[in-house]
This record gives sequence, structure tokens and C-alpha cells, in this order.
Amino acid sequence: MLDPKAVAIVGVGAILPDAPDANSFWKNIQTGRYSITEVPPERWRVDLYYHPDASQPDKTYSKIGAWVRDFHLDPQKMGIAIPPRVLEQMDPAQQWAIAASHQALNDFGYPKRALDPARTAVILGNALAGENHYNSSFRLRLPEYSDALTQTAAFKVLPRDVQQALLKDLQAEIDARLRPITEDTMPGELSNIIAGRVANVFNLGGANYVTDAACASSLAALQGAMDGLAAGHFDAVLAGGVDRNMGPEAYVKFSKIGALSPDGSRPYADGANGFVMGEGAAIFLLKRLADAERDGDRIYAVIRGVGSSSDG
Repeated sequence: MLDPKAVAIVGVGAILPDAPDANSFWKNIQTGRYSITEVPPERWRVDLYYHPDASQPDKTYSKIGAWVRDFHLDPQKMGIAIPPRVLEQMDPAQQWAIAASHQALNDFGYPKRALDPARTAVILGNALAGENHYNSSFRLRLPEYSDALTQTAAFKVLPRDVQQALLKDLQAEIDARLRPITEDTMPGELSNIIAGRVANVFNLGGANYVTDAACASSLAALQGAMDGLAAGHFDAVLAGGVDRNMGPEAYVKFSKIGALSPDGSRPYADGANGFVMGEGAAIFLLKRLADAERDGDRIYAVIRGVGSSSDG
């Protein structure tokens, strides 16, 4: 009996720790590769934010995670047009989504294999956007930090010229570390633009939006994709999850609710003491099973149902 809700996975793409594509990720699983390491120095400074004592204010007691390294988005190589000034302000979460979507479309065989862009949707799970919005907010809050500095007793006793030099140097240091705010800053860091950016660069005219159900965000995206396919709202959909939020802000806040493990992930096992954060993007190209069979598509797997869930 035909199941009208059955969905076929006909393309896969991924940008994950130690895995620039889905095939590499599968090989890592087969070989048991361990991809959890300490914080890479280019991400954030452990000496500024880490303390082994969980009671220390504004510190993380964990400094391990699974990190995407050495990723570089090359739009020209992918045959898509993204202006350099836009790419410079684009959060890595958006870049990973573009790269993984490109892989999934290529894996399906598009554009050689038929796929109607006007009837293709993009529904991606994401919680908390990426990390760029923390940096832009920090830059915009500089006047408050400068004001706090001017109110300190040590600052007030300094000569006027020294005070002005300190404030000028502080501004210059922030300017050197953080990108300027431009018309591309907000689009480059918003969560909803992750899906919108994919739809834009691949000219996909179906629905595009992001679902946030915390740790179940990608499952919520999958549910939305299946519902839309079953209802005939679109005929194909890029669906999956994207997460790039492993800055010190996330580590410190998760530490304060005791959620992180300081030494490793052991789910449902003796000694389990929290989870280890990881990042990346995993995206499927989905079609109705009946359509995939009719069109002779390669089918990786069939999804017949999703159990919805969310924190809160």
C-alpha cells in the first residue's frame, strides 16, 4: 500500500569535524575516528575563559569539543556568485549550509538530473544562529565598556592625555579584532538567513525557513519538510541541521547549568557527566518516495515518520 507520507533521501551533503563531506564522515564512523579535541587556538583563548572549578563566575569548566577546521568556501569553484564583501560578513554557519547544500544537490545529480528549482524548498534546523552576532554586539557595546573604564578610580587619577590615549588605543584594538558594521552585517549573522542564503544562491523558489527546537531543531526541520512534501507545497526540499555556536559564550552558559562534560561523552554509561559540543552541517535532499521511485532516483533511505520534540 502506498504511503503518501513516505520520503526518500536522494542526496546528502555534510561539513563536519574531520569530515569535509558525507563520505568522509561515514569513513570516520567505520574506522572509529575520535574527533573531540581541546579548543583550537584560533577559535577562542582557553586562558581567558576556562577554569576547572565549576563554581568560578563567568568561566567554563570544559574546553573540549568537536570542531570544523580548515574550511574555506570558494563560491567561484562552486559556480555561484557571492560578492567578496558579502562573503566577508557571512557567518560560517551560512557558509557551511551553502557548501553542504551544494554537495547534496551534486550528489543527486543536479542540474543534469531534473529538479524544478521553483518547487524546491529549504528547511534547516538551527538554534542560536552562529557566532558572528556575539562579535558584532561586542563591538557595538564598546561605548559602555569605555564608559565603565572612565568611572574607575585608577583611570580618573591619570593625566588627561593618558586617558585619551587609553580610550583611543582601546577603540583601535577593537577595530583591529572585529569586523566593521556594514549593511551586510545583519544578513550575515541572522539565523533565518541560513536557509534564505541557500535558497538565494541556488535560485530555489520553494518555502525557506529555519526551525529552532533546541537539540531537536533538525528533527523539526525534517518534520516540516515531510509535512510540506505530503501536502504538495513543494516537490523537493533541502532539509537538515546547521550548528556553529561553540564560542566562549555558549561554553560558559552551558557550564552554569552543569550541562557540559569536562572530559568526554559517555551517553547512558557509567561516569556520564554531561555532553560534548560539536558543530557542522548535515543536509539531505528529500523527495516523496513515490516521485523518487518514478524518476529512478538513487534512494539512500526512506523516512516514514518523525517524533517531534523540543527543550522547554
